[in-house]
Amino acid sequence: MSQLNLIGAAGEYYVCAELCRQGMLAVLTPKNNPLFDVVATALDGSASVTIQVKTRSIHNKLGWKLGADIANATKSKGQFIVLVNLHETHLPDFYVYTCEGLAARVTAIYEKYIATPKRDGTPRKAVGFRWFDEISFAPDDHARKNDWSAIGRALNAGQLKRYPDKETTKQSPKLTPPYSTPTSPPPSSPPQTPP
Repeated sequence: MSQLNLIGAAGEYYVCAELCRQGMLAVLTPKNNPLFDVVATALDGSASVTIQVKTRSIHNKLGWKLGADIANATKSKGQFIVLVNLHETHLPDFYVYTCEGLAARVTAIYEKYIATPKRDGTPRKAVGFRWFDEISFAPDDHARKNDWSAIGRALNAGQLKRYPDKETTKQSPKLTPPYSTPTSPPPSSPPQTPP
């Protein structure tokens, strides 16, 4: 297995772990699935979302290198992309986007890049990839850092794949911020008497 594959696998596992920590069920798909890497589901199984994971290595200072086909992600309605930024000494940062949202951002940045002539005045040539990095971040991009609420809302509201309840009278607890199941207070224990 190449170093690049290990970096990608690490990002996928980190995304699954963080989704579970946030109170959602998450599983990896089989390797080399071209559509998505992770499936996240509400705890009651009533809704699910699919997620592509793009991981940036510890030593990568250039940003995320995305395929030119990112522009086609506008057709992936209801799917998410999580950009993972690995760090050497602490947990990674996650930037959560809808596919449509990231496609629009990356396309706008690329079109601006292509429209800007080189230093010598000659036009830039089209390239088969797209860079996306913090230099290009707008305030909205910065606000997405470690914010899983879009996925939590999708699972709560059932905006995406929603499965009908088998028992219409039974209501499952809804996820609540920070997207975990509501907890009840611990039972009170009887007072202890000294021996």
